[in-house]
Amino acid sequence: MPRDLIERFREDDRRFAVDPETCFCFECDAISWDVLEYYPHTPVNRIYHLLEGQYRREELTEVVGELEWLRATKSILAVPKREDLLKAFEVERGLKKLSVALSREGAGNDSPPTSRRWFSKNEPHVSETAVEIGRKAVALLLNRSGIQNDLHLEFIEDRTIHAPELIADLCEYALNMARVAGKRLTVAVHVADWPLSSVPEALKGHAVGVKLEIVDAAAAREYIRAVWAGNHSPPTLPRLAKAIQPAAAGIGGRIVVRPNHAAFGKVVEVLDDAGFSVIEIDTDAAYVAHPGLDPGLMLESLRQSAVYYAERLLAHHYFKLDPMASLFWRIYNGTPLWRSDPAGTNELAIDETGAIYPCRNLMGVDAFLLGSVAESTLDEDAVRRFEDVGSVTTAPCIRCWARNFCGGGAVAVHHAFTGSFRTPHDPWCDMQRAWMRAAIAAFQLLSSKGVHFERIYNTLGHLTSDGGYRRLGKPSLFTLARAALTMTIGVRPIEEADAPLLTQWENWNESAYFLFNETGVLLATKYDREMDSLHPRETDHELVLLRKNGTPFGLFKVRPDRIPGAAHAWGHLHDEKDYAAETIRKGFRALLKEAAGQQAIRRLTVPAAPWETALQAFLEAVGFTREGVLREALYLHGRYHDVALFSIAADTL
Repeated sequence: MPRDLIERFREDDRRFAVDPETCFCFECDAISWDVLEYYPHTPVNRIYHLLEGQYRREELTEVVGELEWLRATKSILAVPKREDLLKAFEVERGLKKLSVALSREGAGNDSPPTSRRWFSKNEPHVSETAVEIGRKAVALLLNRSGIQNDLHLEFIEDRTIHAPELIADLCEYALNMARVAGKRLTVAVHVADWPLSSVPEALKGHAVGVKLEIVDAAAAREYIRAVWAGNHSPPTLPRLAKAIQPAAAGIGGRIVVRPNHAAFGKVVEVLDDAGFSVIEIDTDAAYVAHPGLDPGLMLESLRQSAVYYAERLLAHHYFKLDPMASLFWRIYNGTPLWRSDPAGTNELAIDETGAIYPCRNLMGVDAFLLGSVAESTLDEDAVRRFEDVGSVTTAPCIRCWARNFCGGGAVAVHHAFTGSFRTPHDPWCDMQRAWMRAAIAAFQLLSSKGVHFERIYNTLGHLTSDGGYRRLGKPSLFTLARAALTMTIGVRPIEEADAPLLTQWENWNESAYFLFNETGVLLATKYDREMDSLHPRETDHELVLLRKNGTPFGLFKVRPDRIPGAAHAWGHLHDEKDYAAETIRKGFRALLKEAAGQQAIRRLTVPAAPWETALQAFLEAVGFTREGVLREALYLHGRYHDVALFSIAADTL
């Protein structure tokens, strides 16, 4: 078998290995590194013979056993099924993202915003062409979305929102039409080159823009008006951060920086200090605008940004930084990315004249003109050219170990460098591989230190498969519970770093939390609990309860039932005396209330073993009612035991 089945690399005196197919990556010690030089293409006995002068046979056997375990669990070296191989070549159908640049003919920003609609005959600042193109763009997105349910519509502006009332009306119109069509839509207003009153040294020479993201039609108009009004005099960075990130549901914003030269390593630090919680470094647009940029020099600034981001995450200062956070998320999920650029198939763009292009970064390139919404034309043959894009159909990608992390890159970047949207640029590919190695090393360090990557997205929004936000307005269970319990107890999802503690708590513990479930065993390994945190059940929310000083003292898990509105929950406090603490009872009740609201739960049921008298008293004090007994439902120590069921209605919390 070829040696690149497992890719090994060094980064900052540390050793790493990655399976290019499954994207499973891990840090190696010296013996694992040496074994992987021969594994899996060399017989095991041959490996023992080759390395017997360096390591004891018992050590080698242990390492090989661990690798074989990873192989048995299909974490590495999984043999793909025929249908899985074919799936990689399938084209995902349905339009997911549409970028629209509206005509500015007749638009102005000198007058204050009014409540007049664009369909009013008295509105003086409206371009009829923009109105027509905007409405046709909404129709194009909804009509070509097909099976896609999470959609993204982006209006492109520069320096300001030139027609705020028109944009607000189109946002409302698009969101209302999407709701009627049964689609989840995020509307964005992307304003490039936003003027600032003073530009920090780190940002000089770079293009600074903002992106307003809206999912609530009722909040769109006031949000857009407020941001537009604040641009009459150029703001400072902190004032801009406050303007685009209001504390309101259904709206949110991010700052977008397009590097115009390779020295942007301090940009993230400056923006973080200013208070931005979502930051995007648009390197693809940088390469398209400046094909002469040296990818190697760009890499150094990316590394510098990633180092700062890692330091802030380790300090438990959470914000979202793309492309770093999105790459960490892909590594965390371990899902191969066969195609990263949806241009032409799942993404289109429309310019001021109504001309249709594959994506925003290819707008204006005549060779990629696909049709016109003004003339109601679309060249389907030209669209089909972009079905043959991605790592599985691009020759240089097929032998690249980073293919399923990179996904083949962006067609606009390839076209800018080589003149062909199917041909990657070799120096750019070298930079991508180096960047992937650095990202994997950073991920492993952060993961080992207890950074929970879901928390970044649970706090700042949920990502869809194409990297866009699913919803902005509804925080996660973790966020809601954390806010509710600030003054009583803390709560967070279980983490990989919790595995030793959870194993100690669980082993030989006769609590219903550990026994009255689908496993029902008294023993758990550290590996079991690590896997629980890294790959939780999709329907489960398992949380660690924390004291005010951050010390874990209990566990809580909720799982929706098959019956709508019903759910099962489990609770366990490690110190039995905590069941009687009034502050903990109050906090637990608040946690239940937020969990029920997040999961649309009407009734919650919690089991308790007969010997858990403290838990039973705790549940009744919180407001639970003893509903009944499951006879002989728990088998332990050679005989069956009854299990008491306690329930509570969400509207009583």
